Order: sequence, then C-alpha cells, then structure tokens
Amino acid sequence: MADIEEKKSRKKRMVSWCNRHRRWFKEAVLGIVIFMALFYGACVYLSYKAADIFNIVVAERQLFPGSVTVDRLSATPLGEVSFEGLLWKDKDDNLLVSIPAGSFRVRLWDVVMQRIGTTTVTDLTIEQGSYVHLIFDDDMALQNIKDSNEKKDKKKEKGKKNGLVQITGLKGNKKFICKVTIRDGQIEAESPGRHFIINHVNLKSDINTGSISKMDLEADHFEGTIEAEELRIGGSIDFTKDMPVYNMYLSIKDCNPKSLDVGVDIDDKATAYAKITGAGAHPVIDGNLSMEKLDITALNFTDLAGNFHYQDGKLNADHVTAKVFGGSVEASGDFDLDEKSYHADLSGKDLKGSSASHDVMLRCKVDLDLHMSQDRTKGTRNIYGSFYSGPGRYHILPFNKITGSFEQIGKTLYFKDVVISLAMGDVTTDAFSIVDGKVHLEPIYIDDGSEKTRVW
Repeated sequence: MADIEEKKSRKKRMVSWCNRHRRWFKEAVLGIVIFMALFYGACVYLSYKAADIFNIVVAERQLFPGSVTVDRLSATPLGEVSFEGLLWKDKDDNLLVSIPAGSFRVRLWDVVMQRIGTTTVTDLTIEQGSYVHLIFDDDMALQNIKDSNEKKDKKKEKGKKNGLVQITGLKGNKKFICKVTIRDGQIEAESPGRHFIINHVNLKSDINTGSISKMDLEADHFEGTIEAEELRIGGSIDFTKDMPVYNMYLSIKDCNPKSLDVGVDIDDKATAYAKITGAGAHPVIDGNLSMEKLDITALNFTDLAGNFHYQDGKLNADHVTAKVFGGSVEASGDFDLDEKSYHADLSGKDLKGSSASHDVMLRCKVDLDLHMSQDRTKGTRNIYGSFYSGPGRYHILPFNKITGSFEQIGKTLYFKDVVISLAMGDVTTDAFSIVDGKVHLEPIYIDDGSEKTRVW
C-alpha cells in the first residue's frame, strides 16, 4: 500500500510541475519549430542564392566568357554549395568545362554583407568525370579565348589581340584565393604551338595569386605535343614577383619521343625526372632521362641514360650514355620544338664488329662516330659518320685495322672509303651497303703500295 501511495504522490507532483511550466514547454516547442523553419528557409534561400553566388564570382573574375548552365544547385547554411550537370561554353558554343558533380565553399560573411568577390569561394571540388579546357596566350597566361563575334575591322586595343577576349591572367584583376581539388578528371590545355589532353587527372592545389600557390597533380595517359603514359607534377608558384616563379618537380613515364615531331622517328619509351624553375612564360626544366632500349639508324641501344635542359622551346641533352653491340656510347644533342629540328652527335667505343656488321665471322672491336640531324621545316635529313677498328679476323683472314665512313639514305646504310689493312697490303672498296640486314658489295681492290688489283 505504501508503494502505491508513493507512486500516486510522484505522479501528482509531476503533473503539477508540468502544469506550472506548460507555457515554457509551448514556447520551447514553438522555438524549435521556428528554428527548423528558418533553417529550411535558409537552405531554400541559399539554394536560390547559390546561382547568384556562382555567377557573380565568375563575372567578377571574367573566367571563360560565355554561358554557364547547371542541372541542379543547392546550398547549406554552413556555406557549402553543391552543383550537378555543369556546362560552361564560350561565345562560339565551344565546350570549355563539363562537370557532372562538384561543390564549393563560400565565405558566409561575404554573402551576408553582399560583398561577393574573387575570394568568396574558398574551396572548390570537382568530382569524377569532369572536363576542363584551358586556353593560354603566347605568354602562357590563362587569359585569352577566341571570340568569333568580334568585328574584323575593329581596331586593336593596346596590349590586346583581335579575335581574343580577356579571361584572366597571371596578373589578374583581383586576387584569387581558393583550394581546388579535381578527382579523376580530364584537362585539355592549349597555347600557340602546344596542345595537350591529360586523362585521369587528380589535382590538389592551394591557389593564392597574391602569395605562393601549391599544387600536386597526378595523371595517367596524356597526348598531344608530347605523349606519355604517366605524369606527376607538383611544387609551388610564387606570385609575389613581377612574373610567377616556379619551384616544382616533374615526372614523366613512358614518353614517346616521336610525339615531339622534330624528326626523331622512334617509338621507344623514355622516362624523365626533372626540376622546374624559371618564371612566367619561360620555365626552365633540368633533369635526367632514361630508356630501356632505343632502335635507330641500324643501332640497337640499351640502358640509355643522360641529362637534359629545356628552355624557350629548345631541349638540350648531354652526358648521355648507352650500350650497343657489346660496347658503350656517349652522346649529346639539341632539339628545337618550335623549328621542328634536331642535331645529335654520338661516339661509340669497343663495339663488336660482328654485331655491327651482322656477320659473325667478323671479329674485332670498333670505334664509331655518328652524326644525325634533321630540319622538318626545310625538309633536310642527314645521318653520317665514320668508324675505326683495331686488329681482328674475318673468317681465317687476320687484319690490322678497318676504317671507313658511312651514310644512311632512307633505310639503306652505305659505306664508303673502306680500307682493310692486311699484312700483304690494303683491301679497299669505294662502297658497299647494308639493306634489310644483308650486305651488298661493290668492287674490292688490293693495294700493295704500287698498284691496285681488283679481287671482287
């Protein structure tokens, strides 16, 4: 009985407390409802405002003039704006940016105070499947794009080209401070004489055009002016100088030298690691390169390695070493990417005569000097050189040395002024050739010092 009375007493006290605080309960529930309504209203407002935020930022920065359309935009009171199905086209209806899904974060105080500018967006994330087309001018500044609507008879403005609309450059109209992330996207970039399509791009960057920007980019296969299977580039860019200063690294794997289009007709893959310095439109790239194999001008190189230097469209390679025909070679070369030309010099030591001549009966060591050059703009191509052997043996015939010169025309290798020094005298021939690995002989003479006698 006592327990029952105690329970009834507690119930009465609770009911009495609730009756005394009934107004407080109503106010609390009403407050929660009002807060939820305001929160929902803020989400709806920001969802509508998201388009304004996006368009104002784009217009303020003059990024890619044209039209921007999205399938869906939404925002949260925390300042995060999400979008889906974004298409960005220029005035000629060329696709510049395609983003299936992404998001960016804005400074709430800028939105509240209606001071939306280029620093309002603090973080931009672009999800998988995106496409971005970047167009650079002659100074490698992201600031121009063709505009077909411009009148042809319009006079050029000072410092500006006809047919181009300013986007934004390294000396942009205002600072741009934003963290940009791209996940498994595609980037197409072009400038006069350069064009790249980079696939499966993963980018993390912290951009500040008024200070130092940092970036880390990884990508798979890319093609264009240079073709390769893997790209890594990262480091920092200092925007506090008159021109941006680079302090970056570069890694390219399985690059196709033929894609340079300077006349090097080879498909063997090269790998390069380098450091990028310099400023603005004049980056300086210094590094080392390697190739497992290289087949060129009837020579089969392996374990190729060397250094290279790139600046203003010119690539210089030096201290290049490799193995060939059982011996070793050292080489250097200059490649002009703009003029589409190259020149290379090679010096070989202790090459096996049997491997070089495709004749197992020739046994000797051969030293070789090789010179190669080509100018695609002039239509010229030269491959020539000379060789010198030490003592050796051909079949059962011993000789003291073999000397001569050679020249490649098409796929045929011609030998001239060949002299084989024997104990009885010199064996000479004006020419013989190697076609598809087979030796074709011209007349052969023996010179005993007094007269020449033809023996073949």
